[in-house]
Amino acid sequence: MNRHFTDARYYFRQGFEHLYAGLDEETAPLRRRLMAALGREVEDEEEPAPQTPRERVEYGARRAATRSRRVAGRVRRRVRRPE
Repeated sequence: MNRHFTDARYYFRQGFEHLYAGLDEETAPLRRRLMAALGREVEDEEEPAPQTPRERVEYGARRAATRSRRVAGRVRRRVRRPE
């Protein structure tokens, strides 16, 4: 595969990841309401609110890492490399 196709595939995948993350964020409230209406509501375990600046930074880093792993897994399942 020449360089142009490799670059195009890279940018397509990047664009798709951003699109999926945006759609996921925009449809989250609707999905929560739908799941609640169906009786399948999943309660998120809330961590205690961070008090110090250091705790807030660590909490934000943990949330970002968890969310990015979850989104990356979803994207990987939807967009698989042709073998």
